[in-house]
Amino acid sequence: MIPSSDRIAARASPEPAVRLRLRRRSRADRARVAPSPHWSDARFAIAAVLAALPCGYGSGVVAAYLLSGGPDIGRAPLLTVPLALLVTTVFGLLPFLQAETRFMIASVGAIAAAVLFLMVRLAFP
Repeated sequence: MIPSSDRIAARASPEPAVRLRLRRRSRADRARVAPSPHWSDARFAIAAVLAALPCGYGSGVVAAYLLSGGPDIGRAPLLTVPLALLVTTVFGLLPFLQAETRFMIASVGAIAAAVLFLMVRLAFP
């Protein structure tokens, strides 16, 4: 038996309320599968702050070495390290750049601070 065109049309397009419920379910399912951009930005912001900590510490120690003029840095890190930590943490939190960019800059800055520390330490025998 071949169904009539009225029955086919009734099966093909459900009522608007049913279509809306189906659409809502599919959006909810998609939301469970893929994280929202807001959460990924928050994760990258947290990662940027965590990457800013070694960057700030290394920058502060390098600044103490350069200010003291040698390996006997004395109490200079008491001023330079907290200041550098504060500056890099604020940089990790400020939204003037995307969170991914802040994370990458802080990560590269941490590596650069470590390399610069080794270079400065070798320069002062």
